[in-house]
Amino acid sequence: MPVVDLSLEGKVAIVTGGSKGIGRAIALAFAENGADVVIAARGTEALNKTKTEIEATGRRALAVTADIGEDKDVERLYRETVTRLGGVDILVNNAATGGLPGLSETTLDQFTHVMKLNVWAPLSLSQRCRESMVQRGGGVIINIISNEGIRPSLGIGLYAASKAALMNMSQLMAKEWVQDGIRVTCIAPGLIRTELAQRLVRAVESSGHYPSPQGRIGEAHEIAGMALFLASTAGSYATGETYVIDGGELASGAGDMMLN
Repeated sequence: MPVVDLSLEGKVAIVTGGSKGIGRAIALAFAENGADVVIAARGTEALNKTKTEIEATGRRALAVTADIGEDKDVERLYRETVTRLGGVDILVNNAATGGLPGLSETTLDQFTHVMKLNVWAPLSLSQRCRESMVQRGGGVIINIISNEGIRPSLGIGLYAASKAALMNMSQLMAKEWVQDGIRVTCIAPGLIRTELAQRLVRAVESSGHYPSPQGRIGEAHEIAGMALFLASTAGSYATGETYVIDGGELASGAGDMMLN
């Protein structure tokens, strides 16, 4: 066995929001390293395209059209995975919503929608997958949050609060489920070139004022590398922590931004 083993051979992974952006990059990285992958999202066309890309690596792929904000879809996603692929070893809770106004304009309906999709849905799916992970001798849960959940920007709205809640909840899950052989971690990306962030990416690139000292936008595959590490035995001592991949955004101070 190599000293650093990134192989996911024989593992089954679920990646929500797996048809595009960070989710797609993680799904492909897992498949390229031996995992069979289930991807879930609302858009059938993009799902099928990514499914074909996963199958091109030689691994099995299952595309499930689902809205993880709906409990019945979460249950169906889990049951189809177990029925078709035999169980779950790795779960990546990546799907999320954002783009709300500031807190002074946030309504109860908006609050409920964001918290249900960004906090409850990851917990609900994790609870279900825990059942299979216990039967299979353990597993890995990776929750994709955001560096906004650690240090929120003005005007980010309820999105940042929901990601902070998911980070806190992940720490509790890691401690509660450690006896089951389940590791739970978070990845906190900075600004990444994805469809969800495309308006902000365009604005940053047009202005030339980048939030990170690297002076560029992050790419989805740079998040996938960390996810692969955490999902594999190479990351077997990692649990209960959040790993920030943001090009140094959170490390930047006011003076740094003035010099950028």
